[in-house]
Order: sequence, then C-alpha cells, then structure tokens
Amino acid sequence: MHEVAYLGSYKRLNISKCIEKKLETLVSDEADLKRPIFISLVIPTKIDVGKGTRELEIEVLKRTLSECSKLVDLGYIDEIIIIDGSIDEQGNIDFSTLIKVVETAYEELDLFRRQVGLIRENRSEAMHAKRGFFNFIVRVIHQFDPNMFHVLKKFGVHEKAGLVDFPIGKGAALWLAVPISEGDIVCFSDSDIINFQKEFVVALCDPIVEGVREKSRRVMMTKACYNRLTFTYETPRGTYTFGGRVTRLYAIPLLKVLTEEFPETFRGLGSLRYPLSGEFSARRELLESIFFPSDYSIEFSILNQSLRRMDPSTVAQVDLETFYHIGQAIRGLDAMIAQITNRILRTLESDGVNLSKQRRRRIISAYKKAALSLIPKYWSSFNKLKKDISLAGRLHYSKEVDMQRFERFYRHFKHNFLHDPRPQQLILPSWMELASNINYFTLSSMLRRRSNQSTFSRLVGAGLI
Repeated sequence: MHEVAYLGSYKRLNISKCIEKKLETLVSDEADLKRPIFISLVIPTKIDVGKGTRELEIEVLKRTLSECSKLVDLGYIDEIIIIDGSIDEQGNIDFSTLIKVVETAYEELDLFRRQVGLIRENRSEAMHAKRGFFNFIVRVIHQFDPNMFHVLKKFGVHEKAGLVDFPIGKGAALWLAVPISEGDIVCFSDSDIINFQKEFVVALCDPIVEGVREKSRRVMMTKACYNRLTFTYETPRGTYTFGGRVTRLYAIPLLKVLTEEFPETFRGLGSLRYPLSGEFSARRELLESIFFPSDYSIEFSILNQSLRRMDPSTVAQVDLETFYHIGQAIRGLDAMIAQITNRILRTLESDGVNLSKQRRRRIISAYKKAALSLIPKYWSSFNKLKKDISLAGRLHYSKEVDMQRFERFYRHFKHNFLHDPRPQQLILPSWMELASNINYFTLSSMLRRRSNQSTFSRLVGAGLI
C-alpha cells in the first residue's frame, strides 16, 4: 500500500524536548564538518490595498510573527522569510505590508530589535546592512522587486526559466524562497491563520529532525492536515463557515479516484487528509530537486513529485486540529480548480497516458459519486466540531450551500477535464536543473544579500533606521 503515514495530533508532542532535540542535532556541511541543523520559516503573503480583509490579515500576520518570536528566542527557528506579492489599486508594487512586518518584528522579536539597534548605533554596521552584508533574523522580500529579478537576469535564470518579468502566483513565491532561504529544513506556512501557534512549526519540523537523527526512519516532508473554519467577509459578515471547500469537495474525492485509476502516477495522494494545505516542511535537497508551477497547483504538484520520487513512508501527515483562517471569494476558487485540473492532465500526458473521451467521462462520473458520498460525512464532522469548540453562534454550515459549491466545482472540473482547454501554465525549473548551467552557490548568496538590502530599505521606510 502506497499510503502516507498519519502521525496524529500536534498536541502529542513535548515541545521542550523537540526544541532540545533540534538544538542537539548536527548535519554535515559542504566540507563534511559537523554543524547544528538550520531551520527556515517561509511565510508567503499577498494583502492587496483595497482588499476587504486587509486590516484583519495584517493583524493575523502580526500574531504569527509574535508566536514565531518565541521560537527564535529558543533557537528553534533560525530565520524567518516573508515573501510578499501585494499590489496597490493601480497594480503597482506595494511595500506597505512589508513595512508593517518589520515594525511588528521590531516590536516582537528581541534579536531583531537588537540587530536594528546595532545598525542605528554603528555606522560600519549600517554600511554593511545597506550593502546586504548584515544578516537579519527576519528578512522581507517583495515578489516583484525589480532588484531581485535583476539578480536572476544577471545569472541567466530568466532565459532558462522563460521569464520576461517575475511571475505572479504563490508557486513562484515559493520557488524564489528556496535559494533565498538557508535552512536544511524549510517550513512553509500561509499568512492567514487566525489561530496560529508556535507549536504548528515545531510539529511540522520535528519528524524531519527526528529523521536526520534516526537514519532508519528518514522523513523528508511533513504535511499539515486539519479542520478548516473560514472567516467570511461576505454575507453573513464576521461569521465562520466550514472551510476547505476546494479540498473537501474537489481534491480529496478526485485524488482518491485518480489514485485507484492511475496508482503509479498518483500514488499516496489518495491517503492524504488535506492534500492542498499550505503548511508543510521539507528537506532542502528535496525542494531543490523539483519543479514549481507558478500558480495554485503548487501544493498538489510538490506532493505528487515528492511521492513519485521517494517512498511514501518518507512523507508524513501531522494533524494541527482546527484552523481558523481568512478565506477568499468563490471566484478565486474557480481558478484553483482549473489550474489543478490542468496540472493533473499534464502529469498524465508526461506519463504517456492517452485519455479517451470514454475514460475521461468514467473518471468524471467516479469523482461525482465520491464527492457526493462525502457530503453527509462532512455534515457529521461539522456537528462534532461544533460541540468541541465555542464560537457563540458564529459558526455556520449548510448542506445546501455545500451542494451548490460542489455543483459549481463539478461543472468547472468536467469542462476542463473533458475538453482540456490547456490554460497557460508556467513551470519553473528545479534549482538542481538550473545549477547544471549556473553558479547556484553564488546566485543564492546574491539573492540573500538582496533580501538583506530589501529588509534594510523597509526599515528605513518604517522610520526605524
């Protein structure tokens, strides 16, 4: 059986022991000398000006940084990277979110505050920071910063990746974060988790740390699963609904069908409890070996590639129980359906699978049957969840609304899967592939230097330097 292991709730962990374990774990460097293991936390975000939830999202991001500051102080997180794609109402780069981030980091992270103080007090250190040679514990980068793209162009990455400008999309942000981060383990977490806790990061990284220590059980990736409660800023505003719409009504039933129909192509995906979660950790060598779609199919693609190139036992699921998060409008979910469906079709195409119309229709029918069978189970799950948490009447779920959403998703999936309109999809090559033609070590160093310069600029913008 090609199943991904379920490790249970994050609450089972002794956080103090996990932190001690990380601090004691050594890895070999490029010269084969031992050094402490290094963990990077990457938080992609996009909070556009004029967005209805902008103020709430900034407050949530502040909470996330506040929680993570405790892990920085304890030595568990070695760097935090915020990569932002926010734009203003004219579609131009908006640095205001990152300015808020450095202000919060200054308030919440003692080490970052002391770093800023050193730069203010020491002219030599200020010059180092201005040139990018001062390594901030928190680094902030804008996805569309022309200076970042200039570095890629300088090394010819834009030609090899087919880029005119840096692309939009979450997948592109994660791809750029790989060479910028330094961690042996890189942990990714979305910025819209209202109830974010520092324990989430530890739970995602600990199985990989354990795998480094215990060679017999080598975990290369951990994936979060949870119940998702979505804060709605549509009607009724200020309430929570049973979330995970695309995951529950589209991804889970479809991946079960595809795993049965194409067991080698999609092995392990049918056993995942929340395949589209944005919270996961992975070893650097894995992240550098895979390609990155620039769009919403990124989570599916990373999982699919990982499970195909490694034994499923090297991937594990960690239950983070209940997530309160800020959702997006239903229109954005339609694009997600189209992009994931396209990636599924391209994956089958690359495997040489010739999908007849009859086989496509059979898969569509099997997906519909699987999804409809799950909706009553979601109703039961919601009722159980409602008893376990208290939101003072602000928690809602409707089978009728779920059915309407399913029917919408079904129509989009059916059209895309049956007619294969091939929406444009940019695939960013793996950094391992690029490293065969460029000096990857020097490129990474330059990108990190630029990220330090970016952080210095945002501190100036915030009036902290």
